[in-house]
Amino acid sequence: MGKGRVNGMSVCVETILATAEADKQDSGFAARVAENQRRIFQIAYGVLRNSSDAEEVAQEAFLRAYRNFASLRDPEKFRAWVSRIAFRLALNRIRQHRRRADRDRAWQTASAKAAVDGAQSAEEYVLLERLWKEIAGLPEKFRVVLLLSLTEDMDAAAVGAILRIPAGTVRSRLHAARKLLLKVMT
Repeated sequence: MGKGRVNGMSVCVETILATAEADKQDSGFAARVAENQRRIFQIAYGVLRNSSDAEEVAQEAFLRAYRNFASLRDPEKFRAWVSRIAFRLALNRIRQHRRRADRDRAWQTASAKAAVDGAQSAEEYVLLERLWKEIAGLPEKFRVVLLLSLTEDMDAAAVGAILRIPAGTVRSRLHAARKLLLKVMT
């Protein structure tokens, strides 16, 4: 890897990889990180919708995975394991941001609205904001499945592996989430 950012990852991941390669207990950790770094960043970005936060979450996920790699019973399940770590860290970051925003709103009486050019752009902006608000309002079990399935383009088996639920349950929850969104958006 070169210096700077690669696929949303920075020098921090390079440091983890260098440490893992130098470590005699590596057990293929560095190769697994290299194979999964883009996917982990994309999972974090799909939840957070912010590349700098997603990068930090991805780095933290790999750092935690490195620290706990010896405890992984089946190294072949690394991808699902580190994906689950990243997803949980991203959810925690959202909760942290919400708590901070709630505190900030308590201190502020007026919020500034972003300027939007043109009526069509304004309508699209309002519709997208409403959609994200409605997604955020879904019960967590539906919201999580929807975010992983649609924004990350993951199939039901991959989502099920991350959430530790059967693929059929993923499909059922995805269907229910879509029905709820359709109901509130029309």
